[in-house]
Amino acid sequence: MVEPAHGAKRVLYWILSGFFFMLAMVGVVLPGLPTTPFLLLMCYFLLRVSPTLHAKAMTWPVVGGPLRDWQDQGGVRPNVKCLAYAMVTILVGSTLIFSSLPIVVKTLILAAAIYGISVVARLPVARSDQAARDDRTSTEHAPLAD
Repeated sequence: MVEPAHGAKRVLYWILSGFFFMLAMVGVVLPGLPTTPFLLLMCYFLLRVSPTLHAKAMTWPVVGGPLRDWQDQGGVRPNVKCLAYAMVTILVGSTLIFSSLPIVVKTLILAAAIYGISVVARLPVARSDQAARDDRTSTEHAPLAD
């Protein structure tokens, strides 16, 4: 059970949960800004001020699955990592190729993208539902050691 926040701490946690939600939404459209860490921080603070809203966030169609994976298994699925790599590559690549930005700005965008990809690469991997079921089944039917 998580201890709910009270008083000024509660107000601060509401503000922080909203702030991290906004950063996550900016991260959706800016490829160099990672989204997942901000969503995790949003959930941390939201759980302490509104378990109901936290539960709703965990069921969001796009981000609910990865949030549940992180909460339950402490990682993200390989397909989520691949999607992140693809989105960064497509968005940053098209920006670098088709924009008339100065080379300094393009270099900064590329550096931010490389950093974002390195963050995603270091995230732990969550097992698929099938692998988790297989592990549970194998441990349930395993012979007991004497």
